[in-house]
Amino acid sequence: MTLLNFFQLLVSGIAMGAIYTLTAKGLFITHLATHRLNFGQGDFLMVGAFASIGMLTAGVPAPLAVLGVLVIMGVLGYLLERFAIRPLDRLGDRAGAYSWVLTTAGSALILQNIVELGFGKSAQYAPPLFSKTRDNVINILGVGIFFEEAAIIITAFVVVGAFYWFLFGSRWGKAVYAVAFNPEAASLFGIDVRGVVVLVFVLAALMAGISGVLVGPLVSVHPHMGLIFTIKALAVAAVGGFTNPVGILVGGLLFGVAEAFSNYWDSAFGDLYPLLFVMALLAVRPSGLFGERRADVR
Repeated sequence: MTLLNFFQLLVSGIAMGAIYTLTAKGLFITHLATHRLNFGQGDFLMVGAFASIGMLTAGVPAPLAVLGVLVIMGVLGYLLERFAIRPLDRLGDRAGAYSWVLTTAGSALILQNIVELGFGKSAQYAPPLFSKTRDNVINILGVGIFFEEAAIIITAFVVVGAFYWFLFGSRWGKAVYAVAFNPEAASLFGIDVRGVVVLVFVLAALMAGISGVLVGPLVSVHPHMGLIFTIKALAVAAVGGFTNPVGILVGGLLFGVAEAFSNYWDSAFGDLYPLLFVMALLAVRPSGLFGERRADVR
């Protein structure tokens, strides 16, 4: 492996790792506030990718296409909470502790079939977002990297930074943590608990939609890609620790880089080795690299 190949693989891995991080952030924030996960998070990413493809190929300017995708994903996030999560809250113990697994996974299957009816089963690539051609190369310190990958990395990190500001610097972020700690006490302090729950599912959908927009020019997009992205996002969140948003960022970048180098050495089973590493890590450290060592007893 030459030094040029090393840096190109590193950049590609960071680009994909940033997308995995964004997807995992959606899992993190819903788990934080509700102790539930959207098992269709990867399929929300898939919908965002296809919505982007549809608008861009129709001639919609990229900024308006991104805005349109965000509107669609926000509506889908609201509908998921309204029809897949809220009815279970009303049923209480009668619904079962993990019935949300079935309702969110069922929503994912519905989305798969809708997209398949509209776009077919074949794999597609999204048009480039930040440049006119997909193979536009720029030189950074003498190393040629694709402009699209560099722009995606910068965009993803800006979104991650905005996400951290929301969690730790905004009033709504403090409300999310208050609901996560004790919903009943948060309600007594005047926090709209149901509104916070709706907000976190909308945010999770927006993160998936942004991931879909960014990933479209990098990998082939097809209606059944969601499951593998859900699995990888779960792996990233598990490596970083579900309770640590900074750890999820580190886990996402590590996973993306490991996957890039793994595919370079073995293109047939490259995606398998990082997942095997995650399994081995969790066997030794179930809370992840940056997770809590002791059980959360709140």
